[in-house]
Amino acid sequence: MFDKGAAAYNTPLEQEFITKAYSVCKNISIDYGIMERADNVHVLMSDFGWSDLGTWGSLYTIRPRDEQGNAVIGDNTILWNSTNCIVNMPKEKLVVIQGLNDYIVVDDNDTLLICRKEDEQLIREIVTSVKETKGEQYV
Repeated sequence: MFDKGAAAYNTPLEQEFITKAYSVCKNISIDYGIMERADNVHVLMSDFGWSDLGTWGSLYTIRPRDEQGNAVIGDNTILWNSTNCIVNMPKEKLVVIQGLNDYIVVDDNDTLLICRKEDEQLIREIVTSVKETKGEQYV
């Protein structure tokens, strides 16, 4: 499909073509959509860390943590008696969190999510529910 737009690449028409092409593409993972069908893929044995950064838990494992095990994104976050949390806040927002242990705390798109890390798998259901009840603007 994308080879049909070769003439548009690196021209002012490129973005319009890509937007149209993506809108008709099936929403499937790269391993099913490309890798399993490709005959020019090669594998090299290696030993390096891997984490699927599609989850808060995996982000927690790669982020630097403070002495209490908290991984914090956002310059204005203060944690009191809180341990092993992952916190993602906008830079401009002052946030004080007290007494949480093993929580995910995220502020994004005018939405504040506070969820136990052990319940992270529920976040997709929560997001779906928010979309249905409050609208797309919050997710």
